[in-house]
Amino acid sequence: MNQPFSINNHLANTNSGIEITRLCAVILITFTHTTHSVESGLLFVILEQLPTFGTAILSVISGYLYIVVSSKKPDLFQKKVKSLLVPYLIANAVVLALVLIANYGFGHNMLNRLAFDENLILDGLLALNRAPINPPTYFIRDVFVIFAILSLVFQREVKALFVLVPVLAFGSLFLNPGIVFLFAAGCFYAQFGGRFEKQSVIILFFILSVATAVFAIEYLKFPVAILLFIAIVDLKFPTYKTGRFSYLLHLYHSPVMIVAYAVSVRFVDDVLSLVLIQILVAIVTAYVIFLASCVYKPLLILSGGR
Repeated sequence: MNQPFSINNHLANTNSGIEITRLCAVILITFTHTTHSVESGLLFVILEQLPTFGTAILSVISGYLYIVVSSKKPDLFQKKVKSLLVPYLIANAVVLALVLIANYGFGHNMLNRLAFDENLILDGLLALNRAPINPPTYFIRDVFVIFAILSLVFQREVKALFVLVPVLAFGSLFLNPGIVFLFAAGCFYAQFGGRFEKQSVIILFFILSVATAVFAIEYLKFPVAILLFIAIVDLKFPTYKTGRFSYLLHLYHSPVMIVAYAVSVRFVDDVLSLVLIQILVAIVTAYVIFLASCVYKPLLILSGGR
């Protein structure tokens, strides 16, 4: 018998560090999709440079959870179709529909990267060669491709070829190879991290982070993401399960913030206020969808059944 919805049903005492870090990473990612006119200074760093660390941290977490959780499941590919591919396609199809309605119904062109041709499907929806029409979901696309490869190699799941062959034939296997590297780092730590003294590993990656900041700052997110993950992965404290909410925020914040900006810019002139309005509206919208999915179960398809 299904339990009635209660916020207490979403309490979690395990993987608390991962829960909170994943949520913070997704909120950080929303910063870079705000519309603003900031081109320099501290606010520019916060809005445009720090969010790249969010995607990096999510990549490490995904690799770690693959070893700890997903690799033990025999039907990995089918589960990832449900939890990654279907929500990805829905999130991009919704944006695509809104773009088409705006263009052909109201004469308003909302596209700035794509043309109204076959690329709306090939790249806008399927992301064969570039980020999709809902840009932040490129991460979900790349992670799904990783899982397709893993299920083919380790579980002999031939259905994965229906994804991998078209991607290899007509597009790029990965839009961001850095995701693959960090996913592998998460896998490695899950598999072998227990063999090393944690404090020594933290010190090592702290030194690597400092050295990277001095000599190759464009790669700083890699050692920092691994450092932060190792520091928090074993934390356990009472918290709420945030996976579904953070996933919904990741999937839908970009189109919501576009609408929020279009409305709020008519009434607000301050740049910081406009940025905060966009972020807050995205968070509130994701939470409303989360609450609705707790009550109306068919909406769980939006978050892949989470």
